[in-house]
Amino acid sequence: MNKWVKDHQKILIILFFPYILLLFLLLTPTNFSLTAPGGFTPVDENIEIDNHELPSNFYTIYVMSYHPMTPFQKMVAEVSERMNVSPMTIREEDTSWIDQYMQGQVTKEVSFNTSVIKAYELAHIKDPSITVTYDYLGALVYYRPSRLNTLEIGDLITGINGQSLLDLSYDEFINMFYAFNEVQLEITNENETKTVTYEKQEDEAWMLFYPKYVIRSTTPNIEFTNNNPFIGGPSGGMIQTLSIYAGLLNINLGDTKIAGTGTIEIDGSIGRIGGITQKLYTAMDENADIFIYPFGHISDIPNLNYPYEMVVVKTIEEAVNWLHETFE
Repeated sequence: MNKWVKDHQKILIILFFPYILLLFLLLTPTNFSLTAPGGFTPVDENIEIDNHELPSNFYTIYVMSYHPMTPFQKMVAEVSERMNVSPMTIREEDTSWIDQYMQGQVTKEVSFNTSVIKAYELAHIKDPSITVTYDYLGALVYYRPSRLNTLEIGDLITGINGQSLLDLSYDEFINMFYAFNEVQLEITNENETKTVTYEKQEDEAWMLFYPKYVIRSTTPNIEFTNNNPFIGGPSGGMIQTLSIYAGLLNINLGDTKIAGTGTIEIDGSIGRIGGITQKLYTAMDENADIFIYPFGHISDIPNLNYPYEMVVVKTIEEAVNWLHETFE
């Protein structure tokens, strides 16, 4: 073996540097993230309402996200206009794969509960027998600096600086939290309460939260039947709400394939999401007839030849009015 190496020493030296370069391109992580087109998820496959059939017309959209990218992945992705390559944010660099998964599950739960609340409240206006009751419990931790090992993604915050969140609106809590560089947070999980001191460091991103709502009752009863653990996030909120609303009121949508994206808030506002361009391409690939998106993205829409109708809304009330005007 030693003799073979000695005899081929020059060519091995020549090949060594391309080999190292190849390893660098294939294996070395960068500080860039990738967002690519994904697919559709039928809303009616995940939700059941007693004595009501959800329409099979509505589809939420998921995209493929990955970070950190290798140099080779970055070179390949940047060739396609369908892909988005962007520098990783401070939060992405500080978030593990486990935390990222937990974030998706937290926002999926919040999104579903908010969708049910808004759909039932709006359907109640048309049919008073449709009702929902719910409680606000506090704020869920969505992102916290990884150095805070006393906090976990999904922890429920029930107090701040000695004041109960039940005495504050969610917006009041957020304003109070960001008004101080140091706060005392009361965490309540499984009947156990602890207090955590949070002091923001100059080189880190602020913590992020989502409101925690618990649905106490619905008439008719509704269930989330298929919790796909591989799909998470809040961006399906608007479409979920429209699907539940249409099912409660038995709105006939024919065979129209309706896709869209946008978060849903308890005040009815429709919020921005990530990967809007990739979701537009996904809707093309999946042959959507209609694509509904938030007004907040109106300046982000690329100039493409879209094969579907584009509908832009600011609130879920606007989306519901559009639904009635279009299909009744």
